[in-house]
Amino acid sequence: MSQWGFYFDQTRCVGCNACALACKCWNDDRRGDYKINSDPMNPNTDWYSSGTYVVDINEMDNKSFYLNSEGETNFEQNRKYYMKEDWRRVNSNERAFPYSLQFTSVACNHCTNPACVAACPMGIIYKEESHGIVLVNNDTCISCGSCKEACPWGAPQFYAPNFSQYGLDDPTRPRMTKCTLCLDRIKEGLKPACVAACINRALDAGPVDELRAKWASAGKSVVEYTQMPNEDFASSSGIEPNIIFVKK
Repeated sequence: MSQWGFYFDQTRCVGCNACALACKCWNDDRRGDYKINSDPMNPNTDWYSSGTYVVDINEMDNKSFYLNSEGETNFEQNRKYYMKEDWRRVNSNERAFPYSLQFTSVACNHCTNPACVAACPMGIIYKEESHGIVLVNNDTCISCGSCKEACPWGAPQFYAPNFSQYGLDDPTRPRMTKCTLCLDRIKEGLKPACVAACINRALDAGPVDELRAKWASAGKSVVEYTQMPNEDFASSSGIEPNIIFVKK
């Protein structure tokens, strides 16, 4: 198995969120909630597979489709057409003395020993064999949130914040989804969507050994990249996140 991971250079990140938007755009059909949204034109089928979720040119003449009566964005309608999960996020950290503004692009680090895998009571989170990418088969997800709680980087995502309050028999129950490192793109010889979209080349992805050789001077620090108070948590816990991190 060739273990893949990410490279992130905080000195080059300008906080533009292109990576996060590209992630949502490319993975929209993998979002956890897309099957539960009804297409107003075809209420008996889900909005995505119906093929009519795209607003055609002529339909734009009907402003009620995308604007409300006050001429403002109809969020109730538009909320159906975007991915609510944030597989990749861009966080900012502002400091006053001396003033500095730092951005951190966060996603799944596809750890060597993932905490989410160990935490899942259903055993549905796993590392795939070819690239060491952490994936989930959420068909039998019980939405308990154990994986989300265990992950220091918030990689497991649920489309609704109250996911644990849904009944197991509720067809709209949020089930965990997460960053796949765009395995589908990798198999086609492409970089993940977030990497391809980064305008300042702050992101890269590939076999971790190759990333370390390419940026031999880059550290493996996860300072300000983890939600844990101890910056050595990732290494001391044995999780081993696969991220080459250049701190600003």
